[in-house]
Amino acid sequence: MKSYKLTIDLATLKHLGIGLYSNVPAVLSEVVANSWDANARHVNITIDEKSTCISVKDDGWGMTEEEINNRFLKVGYRKRDDPTAPKLKGRLPMGRKGIGKLALFSIADSIEVHSVKLNSRKEVIERNGFIMRASAIEHAMKNGRTDYAPEPIPENKVTIKEGTLITIRDLKTGGTVTEAFLRKRIARRFGIIGESFGFKIQVNGKPILLEDRDFFGRLEYIWCVGKGSELFIRQARRVLRHETLPGVIDEDNDYCVTGWVGTTAEHKAVEQGNNGIAVFARGKVIHENLLPDLKEGRVFSKYIIGELRADFLDLDNRDDIATSDRQSVKDTDPRFEALKTFVKNVILNRIGNVWTEWRNEDQSKEALKNPAIEAWFSELRPQHRKYAKSLLGRIAGFPVEDDELRRTLYRHGILAFETLAAKDNLDALTRIDSHADLERLLELFKDFDELEAAHYWHITKTRVAVLQKFEKIAPMARETVIRDYIFDHLWLLDTSWERASTDRKMEESVTKEWKKLDAGLTTDEKRGRIDIRYRTAAGKHIIIELKKYDRAVTAEELSTQVRKYQTALRKCLLKAYPDEKEHAIETICLLGSPPLPADQNKMNRELLAASQTRYITYDQLIRQTRESYSDYLETNTKLSRIQKLVERI
Repeated sequence: MKSYKLTIDLATLKHLGIGLYSNVPAVLSEVVANSWDANARHVNITIDEKSTCISVKDDGWGMTEEEINNRFLKVGYRKRDDPTAPKLKGRLPMGRKGIGKLALFSIADSIEVHSVKLNSRKEVIERNGFIMRASAIEHAMKNGRTDYAPEPIPENKVTIKEGTLITIRDLKTGGTVTEAFLRKRIARRFGIIGESFGFKIQVNGKPILLEDRDFFGRLEYIWCVGKGSELFIRQARRVLRHETLPGVIDEDNDYCVTGWVGTTAEHKAVEQGNNGIAVFARGKVIHENLLPDLKEGRVFSKYIIGELRADFLDLDNRDDIATSDRQSVKDTDPRFEALKTFVKNVILNRIGNVWTEWRNEDQSKEALKNPAIEAWFSELRPQHRKYAKSLLGRIAGFPVEDDELRRTLYRHGILAFETLAAKDNLDALTRIDSHADLERLLELFKDFDELEAAHYWHITKTRVAVLQKFEKIAPMARETVIRDYIFDHLWLLDTSWERASTDRKMEESVTKEWKKLDAGLTTDEKRGRIDIRYRTAAGKHIIIELKKYDRAVTAEELSTQVRKYQTALRKCLLKAYPDEKEHAIETICLLGSPPLPADQNKMNRELLAASQTRYITYDQLIRQTRESYSDYLETNTKLSRIQKLVERI
């Protein structure tokens, strides 16, 4: 029986293999790279139905027992430096450090290898097979061993006719590895797949194609980089625009790059985790995503997908700068610095210079398919249309997936545009010296009227919606909801009070005085109150007192209480404004029901009015405020041009 031996400090093996890689595609890429280096033309990856086993079969050179021990099982074997190793024709070897095979233990506990070596006449020289188990390696480590002997497989059990078959069993992955997932990920990790490279990869018998990368169908624009990169334009058939950029980084050192960088039409077209630029060397990904290294913050960077080939990052006569997991490179190397500088200054800067212009032009066409927007745009003055296109393009390209949200953005954007246009037209006021100028001025006022109406109509509709929500709340619960809302939204009390405000220092002084009064309230009076606040609006000093919904109170009791708080407020105002003798103070009391006695409503109101006080019930507040706004909405049937537009979008 033949014997095989893997020799290494087994603790190192754990660091280099068992704990190094994190995903199945990255691991299988190392196996596929070995097949490429073995001069294979066909590689077939097979996944069983339960995804507990994955096999990789190639038609490469195969291995003798000696080659298995001295090359495959020798950790750190540097094939590029081995003069006895067979030489590839028309290919650059991918492997370099001799640790890629250890990646298998990152995803599986059992690795079975079959290999058949043929001579030039296609006759079998040797059949070899062995099994490596992570558990056995762990056991050897605990016993202080520095080598590990895989389990040999009898030659008659090795049934393949040529090449090498690696079977990975007892997968550690938590989820199912599907054929579609693996096909896409493998396709994206290699740039040498296909007839033109003499290298075909299959998954479950179906060839991996360029289309499996699922990139080109997503692109809106593409920038081809370097010599011969125009072929990518043919593959990205749906792009609206394209450019070709130079790929020479450093002519003296022969640093060149080829490939493409594109942007998608929609943000959602960039899959999570795939917004970036992959860097290839010798046909295999050497740096999974260059974009984060460039620290590009402009909007277009969120739409980028790209693939660049930079073989100068992996030269036989230069240091190996790939990290141990072979998924990125050392970011301090001068070659990588040169690549980053080139991509940022040449590729991304060019994209940044034209992307917004292209998007505004092309996306505005999409926005103008909306009849309402098209009608608005057609009425704009010619000198305003380029700005409108820019606005529409920006909104159309905004990274939102909800169509209703985008329509809302159009509504708000058009109102904002009209506001800015109106402000720009203010210069016309200084140039009125003819009838024609007067006509333009009247037209300007018409624009102002329509814009003001549109804005106010929008605000009114929003406020009515708030009041409708209040109406749906149970009566006993309204007091709490309104309390949390009313003090900063005084339009509930008076539609002319648009904004509530207060002097923080004055509020503190008033609150301090009121607390002295609160100390004298009875327990029942304290329980009956929700809150009392001080605000200012429309030049008035306003006291707002909220009683509990079920608290019954007489008009006389109410009048006596509010007079005390008014006196305290006047004291604070006199101290703050000693030169002002009179201050307009209004007190509003929110009640669950009218004050008692209930049959003397007119007298109650007159009593309260004598102290500049009025009351309103919670139900009346909601109903009357809603009616005051609804009247506007319902009677203003002749909506302006902009109002109609905003509703139709």
